[in-house]
Amino acid sequence: MTSRFWFLGYNLFVLPLLFVIVKFSAFFNLNIRESLEKREGLWNRLAEAVSKRDWQKPLLWLHVASAGELLQAQPVIARCVSAGAECVLTYSSINACRWLERPRQAKIPGLLATEFLPPDTIWNARRLLGLLQPSRLVWVSYDLWPNLIWESYKQKIPQSLISGIVHADSGRTNNFAGRSFYHSIYECLEHILTVSEADRQRVLSAIPEHPQVEVMGDTRCDSVLERRDHLEIPELPPAAKEGFVFVAGSVWPPDEACIFPGLKEALTEFPELFLILAPHEPTEKHLKNAETFFAGIPMLRCSRISEASEEVRILLIDSVGILAGLYHSAKMTYVGGAFTTGVHNILEPAAMGAAVAFGPKHSNSTEALQMIEQKIAFCVNSSAEFRKLLFDLLADQERCLEFGKQAQEFVESQAGATDLCVPLLMAELS
Repeated sequence: MTSRFWFLGYNLFVLPLLFVIVKFSAFFNLNIRESLEKREGLWNRLAEAVSKRDWQKPLLWLHVASAGELLQAQPVIARCVSAGAECVLTYSSINACRWLERPRQAKIPGLLATEFLPPDTIWNARRLLGLLQPSRLVWVSYDLWPNLIWESYKQKIPQSLISGIVHADSGRTNNFAGRSFYHSIYECLEHILTVSEADRQRVLSAIPEHPQVEVMGDTRCDSVLERRDHLEIPELPPAAKEGFVFVAGSVWPPDEACIFPGLKEALTEFPELFLILAPHEPTEKHLKNAETFFAGIPMLRCSRISEASEEVRILLIDSVGILAGLYHSAKMTYVGGAFTTGVHNILEPAAMGAAVAFGPKHSNSTEALQMIEQKIAFCVNSSAEFRKLLFDLLADQERCLEFGKQAQEFVESQAGATDLCVPLLMAELS
């Protein structure tokens, strides 16, 4: 009865409202507009991809929200393919599409298709399941599409959630309506494999009777460590090669407001300091803002690296897809996002052995919470706090290197989630 209530409420009220909001937002939001345009022709592309399927092999269909969750899916795809399966990957966000379309992005072996997920209508769900006929549907992290989940369950297609997270303040579990709605979703999943015990407890608050809610860790750690060993390291200006490299990665304007004043002052006080500034969205407007703020200090855009001179103190990143390689050269990093919606990926700089700092909104990241608790990462709430941290670590660089080493050891200790979850995903598939 409860599931029927949520099915009707979602399809009669929530979904039509979402359609209106998305269509209206597309007039003002380039990312939404581009994601809608990219979805055109997806059915033909999927049909062409499925025509090449080996029907003797099981097909795992993995779904991710964006580029970060794509990193979580990659090691799982590799292991499943090695175990004899074929895979399809769908995603929700334009950022995942851009990641896959990067010039230097190698094709993920064993993938029949990578494609946007169409709108979550019951008709699209049935059409997708009829076309793909998956042996298992694997949801990665948190992006759960209700109609597709309900219809897959109705058709007796096994489903699993891996690297599952539920934030402490999530509406999924902190109120009765959220718990009731997600009970109707979680009950359709055979396995719910969470990143941490805290995530497991939040899932169980919505569905305490579920028999297979287990902590498996974050497959992104496996992905980050594997990528670390095969990275292409970008060329840097001469001053960076022997200096103290600070990388500001995936920063938004509120992050810049926090860190730019301290960085500008530090460039004067510490001649060995070299800055790499990587806006999350390297639009011309964001790039110009950085160039204006640091006017008078030798700066070069990454696209003009061949023109680098000994005097350059700041490298401004005007492309996407190279941030992980830049972290390789860093001794200290600031990861953006935690003054807006939530901190971005801190595992990459930590895996490279860099000291890591970020802003106050980091509860979306289990790793950030754990590293703060272990006192091996830093949260800054203001420009003054950031300046003090920066100057302290520049004055005691051996201490900074030790924090970086501890961060690296933390990531390496989290490895192994992929090996734990893949046998469950592959069990009893035909």
